[in-house]
Amino acid sequence: MVVVGFYLPSVDHGFLYDDYEVILSNAPLRSVQDLRRILTERHFLSLPYYRPVVRSSLLLQRSLHGDEPGPFHLFNACVAGLIALIVYALLRLPVFGLRPRWAWLTAAVFALHPVASSCVYPIASGRETLLPALFVLLALYCFLRPGPWWRVGASVSFALALFGKEQAVVTLAVFVLADALGLTSSAPGRSLRGWVVRYWPEAAIGALYFSIRHFLFAGGEYRLGDLGQFALSYLYALQVVIVPFWEMVYEPPARVWFSPWRLAVALAIAGWAVLWIRRSWPAFRALTWFWLGWFALTLLPTANLLDQEAPFAERYVFLAALGPLFLLARVLSNREKEGRPRLWTGLAVALLLVVAAQTVARGAYYRDYEVFCRQWVKTDPKSLNAHNSLAVVLTMDRRLEEAGVHYEEALKIAPANAQAHNNLANLRLQQGRLPEAYALLQESLRLDPDAYATHNSLGVMLLGQGNVEEALPHFARAIGLNSENQQAHANLANALAHQGKTRQAVHHYREALRIHPGLSHAANRLAWILATHPDPELRAGSEAVELAEQFCRPPNDANPMFLDTLAAAYAETGRFPQALETATRAAALASSRGQPELADQIRQRTDAYRERRPVRYSEIQWRTAGTSLRHD
Repeated sequence: MVVVGFYLPSVDHGFLYDDYEVILSNAPLRSVQDLRRILTERHFLSLPYYRPVVRSSLLLQRSLHGDEPGPFHLFNACVAGLIALIVYALLRLPVFGLRPRWAWLTAAVFALHPVASSCVYPIASGRETLLPALFVLLALYCFLRPGPWWRVGASVSFALALFGKEQAVVTLAVFVLADALGLTSSAPGRSLRGWVVRYWPEAAIGALYFSIRHFLFAGGEYRLGDLGQFALSYLYALQVVIVPFWEMVYEPPARVWFSPWRLAVALAIAGWAVLWIRRSWPAFRALTWFWLGWFALTLLPTANLLDQEAPFAERYVFLAALGPLFLLARVLSNREKEGRPRLWTGLAVALLLVVAAQTVARGAYYRDYEVFCRQWVKTDPKSLNAHNSLAVVLTMDRRLEEAGVHYEEALKIAPANAQAHNNLANLRLQQGRLPEAYALLQESLRLDPDAYATHNSLGVMLLGQGNVEEALPHFARAIGLNSENQQAHANLANALAHQGKTRQAVHHYREALRIHPGLSHAANRLAWILATHPDPELRAGSEAVELAEQFCRPPNDANPMFLDTLAAAYAETGRFPQALETATRAAALASSRGQPELADQIRQRTDAYRERRPVRYSEIQWRTAGTSLRHD
């Protein structure tokens, strides 16, 4: 309750950063079939992440709460509270020997630490660490309890953790470490067969997990990282656990986070703890090695052995932090036994209050996307991603001139970066500065001829100018470079539909929706073709209704073009009263939004519905609302 209470103000925060791609760009779960689909698709379209447990929780919430961020934040806060409970229960196990007061304080500090706040305040990127951490801790708790049902619980929790985030793969190594140090009552000893029998469930779960990963990524994600930053990963972890920054410092490179005085303080406190541990070494040896092993193992997957998106981030350190915190708690509790108990308990309470105050202060930086990005730029003015992200926020708010400043700054930081040129080019397209956009796209392709995003952007520009024949090869090239590029499929479909090549357009609309079922405009165009095309072999009324109904829920239920498509789909399936009612509402919405031509077109279709006739159109260019060739 204390932990949830501290995080509760975050229910007033909005969406930010990864939330837009992981949550808002994806269709909510509507059926068991959708849930099965998640088991075999990427978590993040542009990165090699496979996290179906986290993805399911986010999209299930979206199906329940829509695009309201409050319930998502509340869920994260409640998971943080559950983690505190599990840590308390774990540390109260006889093998760890912490008394209730010290177990409570350690669990509270762990869950309210600023490192933990980086896993609670951001909805998507936070939950990607928070939820798997819950299952890793639960798996360890079950593993350390004697009995077959606890062992089953450990395996099930391990599966949920591993299918939640890649980092959980080290849970098996933690189990082995606990057995090797004699912390369990069922260690296999020297029997090889005993070890195999004990760990076959986790081995089978791991084999299934990695076979699915290989299916999705074909092993391409296993690239050697920056080994020079391996040791720095552990120094970073020690620094942010013991002497964290007061303000949010998001994904900092070493030049930003490295602080000689902070690191000196962290090493001094760690050294002091080591000296006191040595005084009780014989009794404390196994626990010390276990929690040091925990710190090393849980940090290992994000310690830059493999190439990763960001070399350093506080969320990488969250699980590892429990190791140093337990050892510190054990030292303080031992000092308490030696005398002056109020002093040592008071010191622990003071530590709890300090980290909780830091976490509350950190909450202000996650209030909304713009505040988050401005803090990121402030703490790391040389960050390409920070400037790009702030430019995205400003573009969403139609503050295009200010967005251009940050895209230009990103280009100064990385003048040889093809994506930076592409980003600025896309902004110039929105501003109507076509010659400048074209030059930027050409330079982007010179820097990286195989940049599929740039080919897609150039195709969009040419298509917008009506140069369909010139646009087609660029969309085809983008798909050839990345067959899972849903935007290129959707844009190629638009171009083909513009040419009247409807059958080919349908194929690419289907491909776009297979890759990314949340592409509402692609689904709308496909549904229109399936409902209205003169060729009966292309029409599929039931599918059109299913597609249109899926995207005529809030907030799209106020989109007159989507409702117009739904009305046509109803008419194709003979549901004329529903078609008439939906089209009437669509026409009224179009009128109220200042789209009189679209409203007149829809009213003409209502005449057909009154006569119980479906509508037929041979081309997709049938409405004038400025979105027929929109970049999805």
